[in-house]
Amino acid sequence: MRQFKLNIPTYNASHFPREVASGQLPEYGPPHVPVLVHEAEGVRIVLGSHDHNEMTAPDIQIERRPLGWAIFLHPVGGGDPSGYVYFHADGRSFLLPENGLGPTPKIEVLESADRVPDMEPP
Repeated sequence: MRQFKLNIPTYNASHFPREVASGQLPEYGPPHVPVLVHEAEGVRIVLGSHDHNEMTAPDIQIERRPLGWAIFLHPVGGGDPSGYVYFHADGRSFLLPENGLGPTPKIEVLESADRVPDMEPP
């Protein structure tokens, strides 16, 4: 199985805009978080670990389909998907929410002007 390991820096500018603007913090910097990309009936991206067997880390599964791509969103490690994103070959894209099965909370769909709760400063 082919795989590669990355350490992804954290984007600081949205949370610390003054510190980034003044040069006190880099736009992207620590903490650097491990990410693993490996083959798995497509591509599986494990977020927060370099272990492909890690079942507590969230992951994204990407599969090729005859007319595009299917992306499975697993925000709870080892849990059911919260939803699916489909990219059609003609440029259309779709978000299909799951019903909130098992321990996985239901995906929340926001309006384009909304802020993601608890992700960015007010």
